[in-house]
Amino acid sequence: MYQLNEKNECIIANYQTASPFSSFLPGIAGLKGIPLWSFYVNRGQAIASFGIENKDGAIAEFFPADKAYQFTPLQGFRTFLKVTRNGNTKHLEPFGVPNAAGNETMKIGMNHIELTYENPEEKVAVHVRYYILPNAPIGALVREVRMTNANAEPIQLELADGLAAILPAGITNAGYKEIGNTLKSWFDVKTVDNRFNFYHLRGSTEDTEDVKEIHSGNFYASLIDDEKAAIIYDRDLIFGHDQTLRTPQHFLHHNVNEIKLEAQIPTNKSSGGFTLWGDEVASGQTITLQTLVGYGKDEATIASFLEQHFNAAFLDASSLTAQTLTAELTAAIQTKTADSRFDSYARQSYLDNGLRGGFPTVHSHDGKHKTYYVYSRKHGDLERDYNFFSTSPTYYSQGNGNYRDINQNRRMDVFFTPEVGDDNLHHFMELIQLDGYNPLVIKKVRYTFNGDSTLFLTQAADNQKLVRFFQQPFEPGELLAFLKENNITLNSSFEAYLAFVLSESTENLEADHGEGFWIDHWTYNTDLIESYLSLYPDKKQELFFERPYKYYQNKAFVEPRAKKHIKHGERFRQFHAVRHGENETSQWVQTPDNQPPTTTLYAKLVLLTAVKAATIAPFGYGIAMEAGKPGWNDSLNGLPGLFGASTSELYELKRLMTIINAVDGPVTLPIEATRLLDKLQAHFETMTTDDQAFWDRTTTLLENYRADIYHGLSGEWSTLAAKPLLAAITKRVDEAVTAVEAYNGDGLLPTYFYFDKEADHFSAHAVTPFLEGIVKKMKVTANPVEARQLYEAVRKSEIFDRKLNMYKTSTPLTDEPIELGRAKFFTRGWLENESVFLHMSYKYLLEILKSGLYEEFYEDSQTMLIPNLDPAVYGRSILENSSFIASSANPDPSIHGKGFVARLSGSTVEFLEMWVRMFIGETPFTYTDQLGFQLRPVLHQGLFQEDGTVQFKLFGAIDVTYVNETKQNTYGKDGVRPVRYTLTYLDDHEIAVEGEWVDDQGARAIRNKEVKSIRVTLA
Repeated sequence: MYQLNEKNECIIANYQTASPFSSFLPGIAGLKGIPLWSFYVNRGQAIASFGIENKDGAIAEFFPADKAYQFTPLQGFRTFLKVTRNGNTKHLEPFGVPNAAGNETMKIGMNHIELTYENPEEKVAVHVRYYILPNAPIGALVREVRMTNANAEPIQLELADGLAAILPAGITNAGYKEIGNTLKSWFDVKTVDNRFNFYHLRGSTEDTEDVKEIHSGNFYASLIDDEKAAIIYDRDLIFGHDQTLRTPQHFLHHNVNEIKLEAQIPTNKSSGGFTLWGDEVASGQTITLQTLVGYGKDEATIASFLEQHFNAAFLDASSLTAQTLTAELTAAIQTKTADSRFDSYARQSYLDNGLRGGFPTVHSHDGKHKTYYVYSRKHGDLERDYNFFSTSPTYYSQGNGNYRDINQNRRMDVFFTPEVGDDNLHHFMELIQLDGYNPLVIKKVRYTFNGDSTLFLTQAADNQKLVRFFQQPFEPGELLAFLKENNITLNSSFEAYLAFVLSESTENLEADHGEGFWIDHWTYNTDLIESYLSLYPDKKQELFFERPYKYYQNKAFVEPRAKKHIKHGERFRQFHAVRHGENETSQWVQTPDNQPPTTTLYAKLVLLTAVKAATIAPFGYGIAMEAGKPGWNDSLNGLPGLFGASTSELYELKRLMTIINAVDGPVTLPIEATRLLDKLQAHFETMTTDDQAFWDRTTTLLENYRADIYHGLSGEWSTLAAKPLLAAITKRVDEAVTAVEAYNGDGLLPTYFYFDKEADHFSAHAVTPFLEGIVKKMKVTANPVEARQLYEAVRKSEIFDRKLNMYKTSTPLTDEPIELGRAKFFTRGWLENESVFLHMSYKYLLEILKSGLYEEFYEDSQTMLIPNLDPAVYGRSILENSSFIASSANPDPSIHGKGFVARLSGSTVEFLEMWVRMFIGETPFTYTDQLGFQLRPVLHQGLFQEDGTVQFKLFGAIDVTYVNETKQNTYGKDGVRPVRYTLTYLDDHEIAVEGEWVDDQGARAIRNKEVKSIRVTLA
């Protein structure tokens, strides 16, 4: 039923009878295109919903997955045929009733999907292809339908093909769900110039005094064999009175030429869009239908575009461009091994990782560089129906996201685009607050232009227009649209102009508190530091001390214990931990002179470690969930109310301490912060027992500090010596780690604790073991023997799913209190309750690799990496990740091993780091007095091709070929190592370097991409 073809497209035979799944087109329209979001299912003609920007811009109504499986065959795209042969007429609906006298397949590509239908009895074949229109000023879904007469004689064919339900622009998702019948009073449609249907509202629908006209609209347009086709919008001319949309009653009883002439009703009803055609089709002849369904800001914009570009040649070229877009984006991870599934999976993972974290574009002008991310969006889809995703309907499109999601998905970007440098670290560390937390919601990046607007213009008169435009912060896409709309011409390419503008602009980070303070968000910055130093170890001092960092000013504040430790029934609970207030005039902390204070990364990290050390829970049992939210595992939402704590963040604090303990320098901070640091240092240094009194004093110091900073800074600064302070913090953290590791004795390490509070006394309880804590422990375990002991303990535990040979999120939660969170109420083996949560299981697989357990890594990869799974069990393309896999703990055996919730998760970046460590090694660059470069691959012998080679892209640009004549592993005591590097520079001259290392000059040439290929001999 499932197979991969030579193009590594996933083909599913009889897809409508396969286990249901949902996925999406990537919504990439090019830097100079307007993207649409588009979701599909393996039911009907696939497309379940699509639209502009978010759910409130739906063209085809958004439904959660369970309903999309039901409604797509009815409300989605439909094809109705009347086939007349030898005087007999047969009615067909390809892709209607599954397998009704027809063979159906679905083909899934990186940026397209295709459906085929073959009716052996009537000898009619239908081929459908979908993709998002690229590089256009309007957003549109392209649907290509090719119908072929495979009979030996001609047939008479009538067809009605189209979308059964099209919404007008401007309808909110929630509004239509609640009062859809009433909202139809505003609906209107018209056919413009016999070219396209325009679906619009006659005016605003809100019950307010501000009444507006609506100019935007959705549209439907079609060609048949490159000729303008007859189109209708009144779906009653297809279905008659069958409001269920099951049977095309009117079409079945009327000739298409009659239907074309019938009057249509455009108002007070739901409309569709159908293309009508009828004629003789010769034997072997193919009829080609090309349809655009999309959105335009007004009727004129749509009309202008269609007049100039709506033809078969343009659409054929657009189809190729759509494929090229994703091929070019994923070329940065191009890989060629003996396993083509792995190679294709790497590209798909890179694509999906960028769809959540964004793809970096680097703009350079006059020695200045600016990084701008495109194509990102919050991970919302048919199965993640709870998330309100957004894809900006602009050129150079960017989207919304959460701090954790974007941060973690960008952590490997510097390996694929080294020019990114420390930009991401600066972006996310600036959002760290003085109290140690950060905003959740990351909004679009905008810029304020500070340069000379007259440069690059061909007409001086255009300068005043640009002066007005630059009075407000802008996005790059808005700048391009403004130039187009105002016919402003440049004496250079737009790309060169944009690089100039950005080089003379200030980046405005826009964020919002969102839903709360999670305790794990700060930890992902450590990953960014490690990645940066892997490529730029020679810039360590510059990283920590030269670039200024501000502090984010939030609208929310952590309450002291007196406000959040409350009596709830007969017990104490920690509720209402955060209060919300009015923000300052700036989103950055300011001193009395209205200036945002700045410090160094090093000073900011020192303060952060101290604040986090001050939040260590009673008895040292992890980092307290003191601000109302848990950590990575969102489903433990009740744990903060139980005074919960997590050991994961404690180990992350230990990891960060290792990094900053290797750095030395001054720490200059606002005096409110240095007062806290001085007191914490003295307090930690005099610690004798980790009892409740010690915790109480620590928390009091932290609460007093927060009271100071929440009332505003004095403007005074102070400098202190870091080393004694860091020694005291390290002592505190190490003692807490010791307490955690002693708690369960020889049992698995606890990840979470909760506490009972009686008066002022706490008693601790460890939650059943989770895989997460093991992962974090392995991160700070340098001893391979200890790592192997942890690995073996997990294999023997109930975390290991012996049926699937995978790792679950935890052991059973059966005996845990119901207040733990929604995970307790989820079905076992589903979501965060004992499923195989791909992100965490991939984190664990990565740590197995990083710990040097290479044989174990490759053994587990056979049953854990998605491309190695049986697609019939996994239930979808094995090139695409899922959020989780139902484990054998689930009561339904039929879904054991099946993937649910498509693609966009942190699992993609975990795989990217695995890929980097497999093909490149942990730290390709080292620095003492000179820079050095070394590849240290960890490749299994089975990955080498017949000729003993493996090929991959280094830093997104350099072609690397490993030559392994003996085809041995590159690890272990008998493993082969690099013994010779042959560097080919951009000007084609070659340099051969003997040995395992490339020295300073060659290393810098490689990092600067002055080398185009490297041939590495392994022996």
